[in-house]
Amino acid sequence: MKKYLFIAAGAALLFGCADTQKQEKDLLNQVIAVHDKVMPSDVKLTENKMLLDSLLKHGAPTINKDSAQAYIKLVDDADNAMNDWMHKFDPEKKDKSHQEFMEYLEAQKKQINKIDTLVTVAVTSSTKYITQIPVK
Repeated sequence: MKKYLFIAAGAALLFGCADTQKQEKDLLNQVIAVHDKVMPSDVKLTENKMLLDSLLKHGAPTINKDSAQAYIKLVDDADNAMNDWMHKFDPEKKDKSHQEFMEYLEAQKKQINKIDTLVTVAVTSSTKYITQIPVK
């Protein structure tokens, strides 16, 4: 009887660990999926910043310098937020308990979702502004 109880306890522990590892992996994958969605837009941010800088530098006749600088700031802020997040994000569990790691990943998921929104707004609005400037 004790033998079966020991086996049952061992199986429960094994399956319990596997379940927590799956939870951690699933949540980590969700965070990474948002990151992967944002990355192509991050490239567009860089392109738009270069275009805006060029328009300011070459003094496009119909450009409003204050507006262009505001869009550059919007693009820079979004790009900096993404870069900052990527440098600080640590997908390793290290010495964290399951609960601590899950809380960390949840916080990172919220943060990368906010960055996704910030990047989307910056890309959309700066692209719209750039396309409204007539080409010589």
